[in-house]
Amino acid sequence: MGHDRPEVQALGDRATMFLRAAYDDLEDNRFDLAVFHSEQAVQLTLKYVLAKQLGHFPHTHSLIESFESVELIRQDLYDLYKSKRYLVEVMSDAYIDRYLPRSYSRETAEALVLCARNFLSAVGLWR
Repeated sequence: MGHDRPEVQALGDRATMFLRAAYDDLEDNRFDLAVFHSEQAVQLTLKYVLAKQLGHFPHTHSLIESFESVELIRQDLYDLYKSKRYLVEVMSDAYIDRYLPRSYSRETAEALVLCARNFLSAVGLWR
């Protein structure tokens, strides 16, 4: 199919920017922001994949719903989601709780950043 409009590419570019921000956050010991930026990177990656393949994406902020939408067109991403479900659920909680004071350990933040990197790598947005 291939819907390569500029706004579709912008989703992929922003996903990459969020992942870069997550790595910067790790360096500066901002673990809560690293977790939030990881979630945003994955969320935009899923929207990028859906928009690229289908020409549109569901207007939801739920990672779980987005992964369910991706299942039929990218089984590999859905399988990766299933294998990382716990980490995706932590990311989802971080998005929901983003305005509340919440702290994360370095280990948790690093695991979520790596998880996000795996998703971006799977679609060719990160090398």
